[in-house]
Amino acid sequence: MFRFAPALITATLAAGLLAGCAADPAADKGAPGTQTADAESRDRGQMCIPVRTIRRTQVIDESTILVEMQDRTKFIRINLAGRCTGLGFYGFAYVSHNDELCRTDPLTLVGMPVPPVCLIDSMIPIDKAEADALKAKPKTDKPSDTATPAPKVDGD
Repeated sequence: MFRFAPALITATLAAGLLAGCAADPAADKGAPGTQTADAESRDRGQMCIPVRTIRRTQVIDESTILVEMQDRTKFIRINLAGRCTGLGFYGFAYVSHNDELCRTDPLTLVGMPVPPVCLIDSMIPIDKAEADALKAKPKTDKPSDTATPAPKVDGD
């Protein structure tokens, strides 16, 4: 019995040390860099928009797209991960998987010989007042009013 005592003590100490190292989510609330995946997802808005609910899109600038929903009272501001040079001039297309536009879907500029790919950072629901303010923002290049959905590829 004495032979196993040091192993038992070592295991107990190790378990205690590991428990002390475990993060206490309640203690870290509000601390920078301690956001949960759910909180980060909420901050970045919804994950996907069903394509059938989109009435139209409007490019605001090289990093912002406004989505007007079918009911004309709901809007979503798409913030891109970085500037997408030429977005307002060329417009964009996306490939819809499962009939949704998702944050993970890349946007491709239309009509460029080698089109860049633009990535979505967030999709934030906004009210009509904020949408009107975005629409009134001065344009830096010729706006493209609508997105062109890419044709569906069989097997996707």
